Amino acid sequence: MANLRVLVRSLSALGVVSYLAVSCGGDDRPGNIPHGTGATGGGDASSGGGSGGSGGSGGSGGTTGGAGGTGGTTGGTGGTSDAGTDQSVDSPTDVGSDSPGDAGDGEASLPPHCSNTQKDADETDVDCGGKDCAGCDTGKVCAVATDCASKKCNSTNKICDPPLCTDGIKNGAESDTDCGGANCPLCADTKTCNSGTDCASGVCAGAPKTCQVPNCSDNVKNGNEGDKDCGGTCPSKCSLGQSCKAAADCGSNVCTTSQCKCPAGMALVAATGGGSYCIDQLEVSYEQYETFWQAGPTFNLPACSWNTSYTPTSNWPASSFNKKKPVRNVDWCDAWAYCQWAGKRLCGKQNGGAVAYGDFASAAQSQWMNACTAGVNTYPYGSAFVAGNCVGQGYAFPDAGVGPQDVNRSANNCLGAAPGLYDMSGNVAEWEDSCNGTTGTGDDCRVRGGSYPDGSAALECKADRSLKRDAKLDDVGFRCCFP
Repeated sequence: MANLRVLVRSLSALGVVSYLAVSCGGDDRPGNIPHGTGATGGGDASSGGGSGGSGGSGGSGGTTGGAGGTGGTTGGTGGTSDAGTDQSVDSPTDVGSDSPGDAGDGEASLPPHCSNTQKDADETDVDCGGKDCAGCDTGKVCAVATDCASKKCNSTNKICDPPLCTDGIKNGAESDTDCGGANCPLCADTKTCNSGTDCASGVCAGAPKTCQVPNCSDNVKNGNEGDKDCGGTCPSKCSLGQSCKAAADCGSNVCTTSQCKCPAGMALVAATGGGSYCIDQLEVSYEQYETFWQAGPTFNLPACSWNTSYTPTSNWPASSFNKKKPVRNVDWCDAWAYCQWAGKRLCGKQNGGAVAYGDFASAAQSQWMNACTAGVNTYPYGSAFVAGNCVGQGYAFPDAGVGPQDVNRSANNCLGAAPGLYDMSGNVAEWEDSCNGTTGTGDDCRVRGGSYPDGSAALECKADRSLKRDAKLDDVGFRCCFP
């Protein structure tokens, strides 16, 4: 140590070291210098000066290391500071600092304390309100409206008021002001929505989502429609079984108990594969046909261009005795025209059009066959023939002589595939919209169900009989279907 002191004094005399403290708390070890001062560079400018002295080492737990040495007048090199190695310093720029501005501090990078179950920062109640947190629920403390989820802060007690469907504010579960959501009225067209259940039209679409104006192809019952995309101002009429608001909504022009139903005098039959259609409960009577004939009908098909009179060839005009009997002596074209005039059609293929001539025995194709058999029976009433059930051989004719019976006094046991459907077998045979051509009088057309003089084979629903399109026979009449 003595030699070290001599060296220091010598350097000081030369101007290299002005002062060097070498003891700390009685310990002469140089490593324990608590606040070392860096040596000052000396020498003249021409020689570049001496090198800067080394800075004092930072003591363990000390505050700041000694300042670096100052360079000479022509480029002396400064000493190395101990500040960078002293990790115990609490300066604002220290990496270990707790300063709010320190990017390395974990707490300073968190969002406002909106989920710590404490009322802090500018919250008006626990974890809600203020500029950063979510709006407070009903009954929580608030200062202004924006503190509340309902956007309503009671001015008297400073408590968040509940959202209402009449408060003129979009709040609660509403999709737009005072509409939408589970509790408020449906939103009008063009209002904001989240789903179709928010809208009066039932349709929510677009970007951003808005309630759409009803139309007749949106697959939703809305506007003035009777049912989905039908009725009201839509071009399509509603089908049997669909909802309706008025008769005009229905293709059948019958709306009863808010449902489209069959026209009067027709039975509802379940169609094969789903849906339904109507068929006349009874064969068309002379009385009904006379009303048509007196109206001067003009309905016709190219295949019926030869037919202009629609007049039966016998029992015409019908006597009062015969008014209720099924009309006879009419050809296929007469039958087709009557059904058109009545707003119906001659029974043909299910779902529209004519039945292919070879499909007459198919209940899946033919309206008439389906109504006669319910898809499974041989006769309207079952699988086995029962003499007398229908007006044919074995029937106890109440009138003098054998012949068709009044349509409103037919055999009660001759019931078809629907309640109130009678005489699908016997009484008179019935024209069907099922022909083997479209050329005119020479076409063969199907005649169904047998008639009053027939036996069991001819009275089967699938009995195969056909006549020329212009044939007029005493045992052949017809009935109509819809649609």
